[in-house]
Amino acid sequence: MEINQTNIIITGAASGFGKEMSLYFSTKGATIFAIDINAKALTELKNEINSIHTFECDITNNEAVEKVVDNIFESCEGANVLINNAGIMENAPLVNLLNRPDSRHSIELWNKVVDVNQNAVFYMTRSVANKMIRNRNKGVIINISSIAAKGNAGQTAYTATKAAVEAMSKVWAKELGGFGIRSVAIAPGFMNTLGTHDALEEKMLANWIEKTPLKRTGEIDEVVLAAQFSIENDFFNGETLSVNGGVVI
Repeated sequence: MEINQTNIIITGAASGFGKEMSLYFSTKGATIFAIDINAKALTELKNEINSIHTFECDITNNEAVEKVVDNIFESCEGANVLINNAGIMENAPLVNLLNRPDSRHSIELWNKVVDVNQNAVFYMTRSVANKMIRNRNKGVIINISSIAAKGNAGQTAYTATKAAVEAMSKVWAKELGGFGIRSVAIAPGFMNTLGTHDALEEKMLANWIEKTPLKRTGEIDEVVLAAQFSIENDFFNGETLSVNGGVVI
């Protein structure tokens, strides 16, 4: 599939990977439907490239998702690429004896991470895939996973959601392939992003860089190029594309 023939829905589109994908694919001739909960950041994105269509939406709310997807498909012939990029990274061990009065992993934190990283992916894909099938739009669902899906200590909730994203990608590849809709995941390693620096202490990040054969973090544009490959290679389906510099968890 050629980039300039795509209508791409991107969640978490106003910052990080999502913003760079929105800008990059727009310059390649794609029509971009950028979804984010941050209205100010969406305005800034549109100021950079006015042709990007922006939608403020809390994608953990299924009713809001349905309304936005309806609007997008009514405004054009329909999307043929969905990039489920929105996500949060929160760290916490299962048991932390230093925490008082409760040493156990927070239920509130668990629900928050699952809601954004897993439920929202389900809501978006459920709605978009249905529209694509009914409109007979062939295309691809791209889910942003993480190296943490392999099981990273201290990230129970985050790891669980990213493992689920990869599992759902495989299920959807089997279910949607007959309609000409592929489903894949991209699993970045330790990247040079604000999210990584906020989530990890610099000493811990330095340790992971030392364990990485390339001895550096990845860059956002390297994930963007992985997304481009996933769109353009029409036989890539049901797999996770790792972009991690060779590091193993």
